[in-house]
Amino acid sequence: MELINDINRLKAFVEENKLCLLYIQAPDCGLCSIMLDKIESVTRRFEKLRPARVELLVVPEVAGEFLVATAPTVLLFAHGKEVYRAGTFIDTMELERVLEKWSENLT
Repeated sequence: MELINDINRLKAFVEENKLCLLYIQAPDCGLCSIMLDKIESVTRRFEKLRPARVELLVVPEVAGEFLVATAPTVLLFAHGKEVYRAGTFIDTMELERVLEKWSENLT
């Protein structure tokens, strides 16, 4: 999963990709590390998906730009629009169903 350390690069990443996922994490967060492994396991199965991660302390602007109040948070974008959001204890089965739906409907 690509690591992005700049808010402008992050915004461009969302706009440039038809289907992308942002994983927002905090440093020294045990849950963030556990969920990252699970999210990476799910995202590997989707060819059309571009996943990326960002650290809240490295890019604090992400909280205001994407209205993120907790870590970890997953945001899914299709054609630059947010279509799914989950935070803290992320249901990976639900995320997988959402990714399947968007991957199939992506043009």
